[in-house]
Amino acid sequence: MGKVADFKNTFVEVVWIAKNTLSTFWFWFPIIYMAYVFVQLWLMFYVHPLTLAILPVTLIIYGIRLEEKRVKLRYGLKTKRFKAANTMGTSPEPIDQKQWKVEQAVERYEEMLKDQKKDKRE
Repeated sequence: MGKVADFKNTFVEVVWIAKNTLSTFWFWFPIIYMAYVFVQLWLMFYVHPLTLAILPVTLIIYGIRLEEKRVKLRYGLKTKRFKAANTMGTSPEPIDQKQWKVEQAVERYEEMLKDQKKDKRE
């Protein structure tokens, strides 16, 4: 009976020491640091730096496109993209051909302001 109790106490002490050792930060610090060093060395020698730039660039472009769509939907903007050149290889169409009706837009805006003032008076 004494040998079994001694073995049990010894086993409990070994498990307690292992648990306390493995649960401390300072046990894992050199291991994690060396893993970090090996990953950095692997990146330095086996991965091209431009490869690491591809993901952030694609995320930035995707974010800009989403922001443009959000602004267009929020303010109801209708935009037309002008191509640099048409398919026949001729020069791009000049923007001057499009007729801008600025005066009419200003008049409609002034009418809208007058209507708002009338609504506030009533």
